[in-house]
Amino acid sequence: MLNCHSQKKEDVHLIGKWNGSLKDVKTGKLIEKIILEFTADGKFFQHLGEGNHKNTIESRFEIQNDKIITTEKDTGEKAESKYTIKNDTLTILYEGIENKYIKIK
Repeated sequence: MLNCHSQKKEDVHLIGKWNGSLKDVKTGKLIEKIILEFTADGKFFQHLGEGNHKNTIESRFEIQNDKIITTEKDTGEKAESKYTIKNDTLTILYEGIENKYIKIK
């Protein structure tokens, strides 16, 4: 018997911290350092900036097929991104912009 519901699963390779930089949507230039943090209990943190200019955005995340679906804690805003992991590199495609992140050990 086939089961026809969306596939929700955990990707253990995604759990942890990933270091990278954000690109400007219009120019594609790197604009800000960012650390992405995925926890085993479904929390997702985006640590932006450096020094006194640090900001953290907290969300929840789930995996469906090859997509990360996040819901921001404060606003409830949902976002969907395609992702792949190869070795220690996480590649996320969001709104046509591809960003790469390296796993922090």
